[in-house]
Formats: sequence, C-alpha cells, structure tokens
Amino acid sequence: MPPARKIKARPRVALALGGGAFHGAAHVGVLKALEENKIPIDLIVGTSAGSLVGALYCDNPDAEKLIPLVMEAKSSTVFDFSLIRSKIGFVSGKKLQKYVSDHCTSYDIEDTKIPFVAVATDLLEGKTVPLAAGPIAPSVNASCAIPVIFEPVKMYGMTLVDGGILDNIPADICRSYKADVVIAVDIMANIDSLESVDNFLKVLYKSLLLALGENKKAKLAFADIVITPDLRKMSMMSSKNNQQVFDSGYIAAQRMMPEIKKLLRSKGIPDN
Repeated sequence: MPPARKIKARPRVALALGGGAFHGAAHVGVLKALEENKIPIDLIVGTSAGSLVGALYCDNPDAEKLIPLVMEAKSSTVFDFSLIRSKIGFVSGKKLQKYVSDHCTSYDIEDTKIPFVAVATDLLEGKTVPLAAGPIAPSVNASCAIPVIFEPVKMYGMTLVDGGILDNIPADICRSYKADVVIAVDIMANIDSLESVDNFLKVLYKSLLLALGENKKAKLAFADIVITPDLRKMSMMSSKNNQQVFDSGYIAAQRMMPEIKKLLRSKGIPDN
C-alpha cells in the first residue's frame, strides 16, 4: 500500500481538479482567479491533468509562475510516443516524469508547500488509489496514465493507471479529509461537444468520457461548489488552444466568486 500523509490541520478549503488532457490549462486559470481573490487553498486533490497542475502548484503556489509552463506545453513536452515501444502502452511516461521533476523542487509529495494528493486507479484490483506521499513524479505519471496510451505504472505492488477511470472529479477524496469547503473544477463538462473523432486517440478518449459520465455525477455530489469552464470547440487532445482554455478557466472561476465568497463567510473562513 502507498504511504499515507498526515495533514497537520483540517483543511478549510480543498480543491478537486478533474482530468481532461490539455484542458488542464483551465485549472491554472481557476488557480489564478482564486489567488487574485485571496481564496485560501489548504489541499489539492488532482486526477490525471488535474494531478499534473496540482503537483506543480502545490510545490510552488504561484499561478503567475505556472502560467508560462502551461502556455508552452505541447504533446511533445510530456509524451515520448512510440508505436513499437511496448505491448501495453505507446508512451512510457519517462518524459512526463522528467517534466515534473524538472519543475518541482519537492521530490516527495509530502514535501509540497500545500498538501497534495494524486489520484490513480489500481487496474488489477479495480479501486481508486489516493497517492498522498512518496515520490511525486511517478505518482503524477500514474494518475495521468491513460490506458493503452501510457504504460501502467508499477508502484507499491500495484499496477496503476489514470485516476479518471474511477474518479475523474475527486471531490470525494477531498471530503475524506474533512474539508470545510470543497471546490471542484470540471474540465470535461462539455463532452457532448467534443470535436470529431478522427484518430484513435480521440476515439479512445470519447469512449472513456461516455463511460465515466454517470460516475462523475456521483463524485460531483461531494462538492460544495463546481466550476465548469466553457471549453466547447477547444481540442482536449491538442495544445493549440492553451490560451483560450486558460482564459475559460479564469472566467468561470471569476463568475463563481460571489458564491464562493458567500459560502466561505458562512463557514467563518476569512480571505487571506
């Protein structure tokens, strides 16, 4: 079993960052808006793309420094793609792990400035695995390891793949830490408007999205606030819309700010 991380104080505000490939840039827009409005963040739980953004932000909680990383990110930045590499995945994950290691000062999850949890799926046991301690790079890799595309990650005696398979909006994990307020960011809210499925990656991802639909509704029930960036007509499998995706996250968070502040006041949580 993975090691557990003890959080010293009960989190006031926990953020659940959902999966969604390159739509993850919207998470950075949300973080920027929360920072500007002085909304405290005491815990981030991320699945897939949300785990990558969450790890980088928890290691160095400064959205301005995170923005350039997102704007410059391309598939070649994190994918070491090869059709002949493996029988169980075209992407080894080594490039993604190097990207995380290069941009995080923390080697282990428990050393991040804000408590962080990467959510993966135990493929053989069929259960969600919250990775709250241990090496950060392979944990993020495991959380992002889309089946068939990425090779599964072997850790703690388990075979781990994308956390979104069972928990694409990990608000339930946030709630398990007894957070006073759980804010979820759903970057797959517009799955019906996904671009045409003109390659096998898009076919696979669309299939996963449809399969996850009902499960996601159950996870969203654990959130107090849900931020849903409008990402229609923006490719989830390409970095060409990074700026627009970021802007959509920022705008969606700003629109929810009156509701967020009202809820925080009702819980006695002051702005920082």
